[in-house]
Amino acid sequence: MMTLAREIRTNTSYARASQEAHTLIRSALNTSGDIDTTTPGFLTIRLNPLPTARATKAIGELRDHLTTTETRYPGTDLILRYTIKNTKQANKN
Repeated sequence: MMTLAREIRTNTSYARASQEAHTLIRSALNTSGDIDTTTPGFLTIRLNPLPTARATKAIGELRDHLTTTETRYPGTDLILRYTIKNTKQANKN
């Protein structure tokens, strides 16, 4: 969690990152979502939007940063890819 909070502070435009980075990460890690393995070569983590637009925007910026690293899921050749559902998708689930 410390690494993700640092990424919020250094790689997003979240105005309150220095005060709220840990809280934002906790919120993101506790939200529901989906794991999608249907795209060959990728493991997609799709989160529901967070309670506020500014929190969702900050996590979206983190998502963009993490996705560009093309990190592989340990023990596999699958590249981790992160997305956030739009509001209509989130309300269906």
